[in-house]
Amino acid sequence: MNLNYISLSLDYNTYIVTDNELRYDFQKHVDFINDYFSKRIRKYKFKTDGTFNMIDVALSEYDLQSSAIVPSKVLRVNLAFDKLRYEKAKTSEDCSYYLDLLEQGFKKAWKFKPIPLENLLNLIDEFKKENCLNKWIHKKKKFKGDDLELILTCEITTYSFQLWLTGKKISTQEEMINGIIMRTETGSSIYEGMFKNIIIDENIVITDKSDSPRIIVDKQALFNKELLFEINGDSEIKKILTYGL
Repeated sequence: MNLNYISLSLDYNTYIVTDNELRYDFQKHVDFINDYFSKRIRKYKFKTDGTFNMIDVALSEYDLQSSAIVPSKVLRVNLAFDKLRYEKAKTSEDCSYYLDLLEQGFKKAWKFKPIPLENLLNLIDEFKKENCLNKWIHKKKKFKGDDLELILTCEITTYSFQLWLTGKKISTQEEMINGIIMRTETGSSIYEGMFKNIIIDENIVITDKSDSPRIIVDKQALFNKELLFEINGDSEIKKILTYGL
């Protein structure tokens, strides 16, 4: 069994009862960190002792439980939750509070079970060097008939999620456009399923998970190095997908 998941969270059993709104709010603001560390730890293919495939650093303002293996296959370590520090952290791009917690949690987990502590601490350093930006290419497609390569790039921070569209000429690699076409509050449950594929017809279409058109990009404007686009959906969807723009 490999170590495949890293999670930083408020203790579920406690906060689902005492303050579920706070639990959900915290989860939104750390999703980008959990996603980053989970993806990168998988590359090491670290074999656990067979009892866990996730490390969960669970926070609480109340009595802390001992480290334990809990359902389903989770190595859980418990740390104190500093609510005041969290309130400051969630309104900025500073993720030092979250990374401090992960470092403490990893060291505590290492005392309980064999884990790749050095690799995990190195990932913290790498994330700091990347300015706490979780960034990856979602889709890259070439449309030879239009001499066009289109790239969808995702960026998540503790504050927001952004979807960038980059367009380049295949023949010369000249960049035609590079801009944000979707922006939401942070938290995977908000943007999940809102984008999937790129197709070209009369215009450039970004589809959602149901393969329906979600964003229509003016193809002619792109070749004039302008990014003009329209979001398909009602007023509420448009508001969600243009957060802070």
